[in-house]
Amino acid sequence: MVRRSQVRSSRGHVRIEQGPAWIRWAIALASGVLVLVVVIVLITQFVLPALEDDASTGDNRTWLEFAWTSVPVNDDAVRQLGERLKSYSIRSVYLECAAWRADGTLLEGEHVAEFAEKLRAAYPEITILAWLRMSGAEIDDADRRAVAIGLAEKAVREWTLDGVQLNGRGVRNNSEAFIQMVRALRTAIGPNALLSVTVPADRIPSDPDVPIGSTAEPDLTWDVNFKQRVALLRVDEVVVMPHASGLQDSAQYTVWVAYQVASYATAIDELDRPADIIVALPTYDAAPDRDPEVENVRAAIKGVKDGVKRAESAGELVKGVGLYEYKSTDSLEWTYFQTDWLGKKSG
Repeated sequence: MVRRSQVRSSRGHVRIEQGPAWIRWAIALASGVLVLVVVIVLITQFVLPALEDDASTGDNRTWLEFAWTSVPVNDDAVRQLGERLKSYSIRSVYLECAAWRADGTLLEGEHVAEFAEKLRAAYPEITILAWLRMSGAEIDDADRRAVAIGLAEKAVREWTLDGVQLNGRGVRNNSEAFIQMVRALRTAIGPNALLSVTVPADRIPSDPDVPIGSTAEPDLTWDVNFKQRVALLRVDEVVVMPHASGLQDSAQYTVWVAYQVASYATAIDELDRPADIIVALPTYDAAPDRDPEVENVRAAIKGVKDGVKRAESAGELVKGVGLYEYKSTDSLEWTYFQTDWLGKKSG
């Protein structure tokens, strides 16, 4: 009697029956599902976090002071600058092209175009925006606005910079002068140039769990409507400036920074065409309402990351951070920026 599992072929060999076909298909399907599950776990645990980190750390900025454009260009210094910017994933700089005189006129840098040309040669991927520093009182002055707008137009059309950043300090909530200034800048530089504006921290947070420092001036806290009005003025990016908090504890400062990031992200995310968001990391020296030991780079970076999480999907608008300013960023701060923000080992 021949066993069912073995039959002899015409060539004299024994052929082993494999069983019903559905069993083989079931085994193949189960193996495929198992492989798919393993792939999904690997992507979830390792690939996606890496992509998220890259997305949130790779588009960074810094501010370059007037000395870079007011004195003859040093080729070696510019080459070293380009190498450093590239190595730290800093893709844009805000370049100070002029300084205000006491009489309300601007002293222009004589070497702006040459500096920009040399920096681009050293770092072709760099984006260069003219940095316009103005106080709220200067923005309120129609004559000073006109002078600054003229400089912005020259920076883009004559010096061939990529755009302009308006760094307004002490701009009050619902300032019509500020709205007029931003509109005029967009007109002056044209639709294709980049327009960046700095925006202040909420001095009086709406969340009672967020600490309030010594700079709790109501008029300097922008309401949601004004934040959105500014972002709607064909602005490409807003740079949140969470510093001079007046706080005395770095842990509280981290909470404060996180709130500022989430406050702007959630407000701007409601728009049909939301602007990108950059968050400034203060590295300048001690000043009124700013203790560098409290407002340090590590605490600020943690605040940015916490704020992105707090904003949930709106946190995707945060594209990077900026070191404010380049000249005052010391070696330790560069190291913390590298390890805590870029996620790279120092040295």
